[in-house]
Amino acid sequence: MSRIKVMSRELASRIAAGEVVERPGSVVKELVENSIDAGATKISVTVEKAGSRLISVIDNGCGMDEEDAKLAFEEHGTSKLSDDKDLFSIGTLGFRGEAIPSIASVSRFSLRTRRKEDENGVRVEVDAGIMKGVVPDGCASGTAIEVRDLFYNVPARKKFLKSAATEEHLIEDVMINLALANYELAFTLRFDRRVSFNSAGADVPDMRIMELFGRSFFNNLLPIDHRENGIVVKGFTAAPGLTRPSRREQRIFVNRRAIESQAVYRGIREGYGTLNAVSGRYPPVFLYIEIAPEEVDVNVHPAKREVRFKSEFSVSSCIANAISQALRRKAEQIEDVPEADNEVVKQISHGISIDNIIDAAMVTYSVKKSVEQELLLPETRVVMPSEEDVCVVPEETIVVSDGADQISAPPQVREDRVAEQNIPAEPERAPFAPVAAIPEEPVFQGNWPTEVLGFWDNTYILCNSPDGLLLVDQHAAHERLLFERIVNRAKQGGNASQMLLIPRAVELRGNEHNLLMKNRKVFEDIGFEFESAGGSTVLLSALPADLAAVCPSPEELIPDMLEELLTRQSTPSISVDMEAAARAACHNAIRANDVLTITEAETLLRELRACRQGTMCPHGRPTMVTFSKREIEKRFQRR
Repeated sequence: MSRIKVMSRELASRIAAGEVVERPGSVVKELVENSIDAGATKISVTVEKAGSRLISVIDNGCGMDEEDAKLAFEEHGTSKLSDDKDLFSIGTLGFRGEAIPSIASVSRFSLRTRRKEDENGVRVEVDAGIMKGVVPDGCASGTAIEVRDLFYNVPARKKFLKSAATEEHLIEDVMINLALANYELAFTLRFDRRVSFNSAGADVPDMRIMELFGRSFFNNLLPIDHRENGIVVKGFTAAPGLTRPSRREQRIFVNRRAIESQAVYRGIREGYGTLNAVSGRYPPVFLYIEIAPEEVDVNVHPAKREVRFKSEFSVSSCIANAISQALRRKAEQIEDVPEADNEVVKQISHGISIDNIIDAAMVTYSVKKSVEQELLLPETRVVMPSEEDVCVVPEETIVVSDGADQISAPPQVREDRVAEQNIPAEPERAPFAPVAAIPEEPVFQGNWPTEVLGFWDNTYILCNSPDGLLLVDQHAAHERLLFERIVNRAKQGGNASQMLLIPRAVELRGNEHNLLMKNRKVFEDIGFEFESAGGSTVLLSALPADLAAVCPSPEELIPDMLEELLTRQSTPSISVDMEAAARAACHNAIRANDVLTITEAETLLRELRACRQGTMCPHGRPTMVTFSKREIEKRFQRR
């Protein structure tokens, strides 16, 4: 008897749906892309219970007749490809003909559609891939699709969905990409009768970006318009200093398709060069790339997220040049700003009294709970070598020129140079060099650093330890330290707040604003103070005292935290506990490539040792790794 059996059509459809329909956001993406291909100018999306109860997509596109409506549910039924040649010059968003049958196989699917020239439309009902009925329907021209009870017949897939807030956030992100790519179309997105955004079409993407991300964010973008080797790159890129903790805000569109591409990311990185040297931070960009369809392959990923270019080098080079030119134009504008007239400056500085300035500012003060801020860099103990130790006179460092490497000169050369130039001799230095050491504290009994040796890549602290060479991740270590400070102070009655001299307006997306306001008490307990300023904007007036000293930009702190919470949230509700909020706040710890001194590193390790879990960051990564003497000797073939 043969072991190989042909799967049933229903089982094959459910397996195929696993590649196309990953989550509710995938359903929204596929259906809206079909609406765009149908020539719609208005698209309305309604989502209930994060898509598990209902996903509705209504458009005013060309519609279908009864025969096409039934064929749409057949596997690989499509109107966008007719022969093999079309596969190498795809000009539509959809082309495989597998989205509708895949979605219908894992839901209760309803399709209502009518062409403008037809008097009546048609309604098709499908349940778990089985067609239940095809009846006439007096619907409006266009297409209206309802997807109910998604994954009801594949409960294993449903268990892997994240919280409602996270799934809504992912759906919103999909819709933002589609709205940005097709800025001339009108889009509406609703969650449980709450309007996330309602955006009319425009001739240029400027208004769409400003509408979705806020005016202050848009004002920090630089325009791009570049052509090279048949490739056209338009859009906007962030001014130096504006960054995000992930590539989520690097929106890339190739022939109006939202994509991910390492070639494009490489071009962005090369375009900024050293202007974006902070590891783990990414400048937001909105790139609209136009390239001949035959020069790009969009059929390399099940969800069509990734593409492959014929000449990746040409694409990377074009994008790098486009971004570098935009940054150069901005730098030239700053250099061309004329200096202020000294007489005007004198009149302004001497014509207004300080009393008038203070009165006009309407500064008010209120008593706030506070504690004395702990300094990150207290005095450290220095261990001196005994007199029996070998004395080595440190070599003098000669700075050759700005930006040049440092060269160490031997003592005899120094003496000759001093004699030739008649430079006064320096006072004799101490015959020993101080060695930084970590004070011993009986808090942690395992392997712990005893001496700071130096740094590697401005990211890892090299230390001596009883068990060998020990490397400490400075970002993970500081994250743990800040996390425990915030949580401990909150449990003791609330964190101290550091008031901002001028409150900052922070523009959020609808789902982020909803999460923040529903968890206001949690954020206030860890030290934030803010008020709603209308729409999705909040006015930030205070930060947790532990974060105020290390936070480079208060306007970026809240969005970074909310993105972290929405991405990692796995609970079924939108509530956030204290530890989750503190864990998200810790993203403002010192980062890789931040330069520390020996004293700062020593202090960081001392305070880390007092933590209840100093060997692991709040996200579960190790803060330190030990390389034993035996392992090192094996590497050098001593054993």
